Amino acid sequence: MQRVGTFLGPVGLFFISLGYTVAALIARLFVTLESVCTSHCPVVRVEGFRFHHMYYGFLLVAISAGVMLIAADARTRWDSGLVMGIGVGLIADEVGLLILKLSYWNWISVSIVAGGALFLYLATLTELLRSGLHDFHFVDRYQFLALLGILFGFTGFLFFDRPVRMVVETVAISSWLVSIVLMTKYGRRHFFLLRHAPVDYRPKPR
Repeated sequence: MQRVGTFLGPVGLFFISLGYTVAALIARLFVTLESVCTSHCPVVRVEGFRFHHMYYGFLLVAISAGVMLIAADARTRWDSGLVMGIGVGLIADEVGLLILKLSYWNWISVSIVAGGALFLYLATLTELLRSGLHDFHFVDRYQFLALLGILFGFTGFLFFDRPVRMVVETVAISSWLVSIVLMTKYGRRHFFLLRHAPVDYRPKPR
């Protein structure tokens, strides 16, 4: 069985950072598009409870953290890292709005998002300098392109922007089509490797 020397390592941190960046950018773009929406635009509420993307972020973090902790396969943990990054990005994007009760575009709110990204990329760089590029050798094109398909699929959620804009809808549908192609062509092979060619974790000897 192939083995890597770190539990999450630079690969996992890079995937977390990548997921965080995409989620934060898409969330900000979505809200920017929504900002021109008038009061007649639909808002999903359940008994007065409005769904913010922070709540979806908490759900994604909880699920990905559970998978990451119980998975022995490094590839599975790295996949979970991408999902966790998306969740953390969605949470960070609304910390200023929902927790600090600031304007969504307040400089503190924006700084929290930017600061989170800076922290993650610095952590990735630090781990990369400490551990080297060894773990990246286990990231094959199937995993990378399958995870890229997930990010394109996430981008496709711009489709739900209201009011409908032809350009936005075209971009969203195109993202979903690219995601389907990538997941169909590379995702199946990636999931096959997850089951039949695990990359195990082994701590480095002291």
